[in-house]
Order: sequence, then structure tokens, then C-alpha cells
Amino acid sequence: MFLSQSCNQSPPAAELLTRLSRRADIVALSWHVDYWDSFPGRGVGPWKDPYAAPDFAARQLAYNMRFKGRAAKMTPQTVIDGVITLPGSKGAAVESKIMEARFLEEMARPTPPLIDVTPERDGVIRTRIENVGAPYDALVVRFRPSVETAIAGGDNAGVTFREANVVRSVEALAHSHRGVGEFAFAAPGDGLNCAVIVQERNHGRIVGARYCKALERE
Repeated sequence: MFLSQSCNQSPPAAELLTRLSRRADIVALSWHVDYWDSFPGRGVGPWKDPYAAPDFAARQLAYNMRFKGRAAKMTPQTVIDGVITLPGSKGAAVESKIMEARFLEEMARPTPPLIDVTPERDGVIRTRIENVGAPYDALVVRFRPSVETAIAGGDNAGVTFREANVVRSVEALAHSHRGVGEFAFAAPGDGLNCAVIVQERNHGRIVGARYCKALERE
């Protein structure tokens, strides 16, 4: 989910992402874009989203170059498996598209990739990736599982923004890797979790994803 704490359409999208994050069959991540940070909003001045980053906006724009042929800015925006996009706050439509994405993935890849994640005692996490087929990029995304923010500016001034799985950083483990991959990376810091994402090159289809630690679900 691409959103911003300054966008007045984003709170419902954050609620939707929170609901999706409780599902055991989905890796759900919230990416905050920074291009809303300078919007004045209702005469109270702009709100600088503390979780936004230019790299996260660049990821969204790269997707939209593929989807739309131009680096479109739109929030909130849902991207499912790197191949389906739709407005972020439309819950029923997102649920339907998740089912569609699962069907497309089963058709394209009857045997799913294996992503094994093993925490080590030395503060390192090791991951082994198998059965991808095509060259792939491997990423580790570190995120905060739960965030609550009192918004004091922008279009959401006065709103308490509650959300889940807010991305804080993304690190490339491999680019255009072929075959079995074995990688190691530093475990996330206190209060953070992480997910390993396996994605076809150039922001293509996400063929697999796995949390580093199992999430506690309501």
C-alpha cells in the first residue's frame, strides 16, 4: 500500500492494510510516499510524514511507469504481487483482486518458490531461496508492525493515524540472481520486523514473500 499521512484518503487505506496484515496468507506492507509533505492542507500548514522516504515514492513511480507508461503519483494505491493496481481504500475491490492475483500466480507458477528464513544467534538472519526459475531480485524490507501518530498538519490535521507494517527501510540482497540463492543480513532492531521479497527484475511480479518473524494476529 502506498499512502501518506497528509492525504485525506489514506486513513481508510491504512485501516484496510491493517486488516490485511492480520491474514496469514498475505505479506502486507505500508510504504509512505514523501510528495505530500509540502501540501499546506486546510490552512494549518503542511505535515511532514515521519515515515515517508523518497526511495518509497521512487518504488511507486517505477511500478506506475510499468502499469501506466508514466511515473504517475496517486495515493492511496494498492499494488498486489507487483502486477495488479487499484485505489487503496476500496476494500471489497482489493479483496477481489487478491483472489485474482492468487489465481494468476497459480497459473504462472504451479510450484511456488521456497523462501526459508532462519534467525541466527549472532544477530544475523539467513535466507535460502529456491525454485524461482527466472532471474530475480531479492529484497529485505524492515518495518514497524504497529504505528499510531497524532497528525497536526496537512489534510488529516486532528486525525490519529493508526496503521500496521510501516516500512522503514529496504535493502537489496541480490539483483538479477539466477538459481538457488543463499543470503545473510542483519536482524531488524528493537520494535521492528522484516520480510524477504523475491521479485522478478525491474519491479516485476513478486513471486514470493515471507515475514522474518511470525506476526501476532488478533
